Amino acid sequence: MNAKTKSFVMPAGMDLEDQLAYCIGSLVASWANCESLFYGFIACIVGKAETGIAPTIWLSIKSTKARVDLTLQLLNAANVPQPLKDEISKCAELFDGITRTRNFYCHSYYRVDPSTMNLAVIESFSFDPRARTYRPDNKTLNKATINELVETVRRTYALNNSLWKPLLELREILQAQHVELPEPFPEFLRPK
Repeated sequence: MNAKTKSFVMPAGMDLEDQLAYCIGSLVASWANCESLFYGFIACIVGKAETGIAPTIWLSIKSTKARVDLTLQLLNAANVPQPLKDEISKCAELFDGITRTRNFYCHSYYRVDPSTMNLAVIESFSFDPRARTYRPDNKTLNKATINELVETVRRTYALNNSLWKPLLELREILQAQHVELPEPFPEFLRPK
């Protein structure tokens, strides 16, 4: 992650509940930006101008993990230099960890303290298919939880910046100019 990273700063004067909401909103938005860059990889590999092939494939797959896994499989089948494949695979691994954190906060139950009516516990369950049981995972809403979220958002910003270089390289190698780039182009990628 050596691209210049946008900094994530928590606004001053927010209580823990507001900080939680701010962090989750920032995480969801920056995570979605990363996911869209993985879509860009699929569009470079299978997309053709003026067709709906890439979005049809992408939208036919219901989970992010399965979408990214398919992206990596298609990438391995493409005539692309191994170092570029390795770089994208490393980004996918980082994205998987960030996705687990995003999923925890986006699919949890939020419990309040009955005496204060303030958010107190974030509770989620995961299914272990081998043991055929559900396991609880709980976090107390405190400063440590907020710090964990802030760090995850920072890692997501860094990953987003790191995904651009391999996307642009793949687009060039596969001559996939049909994959549109945002306007204005991200500042840190503009020629100096």
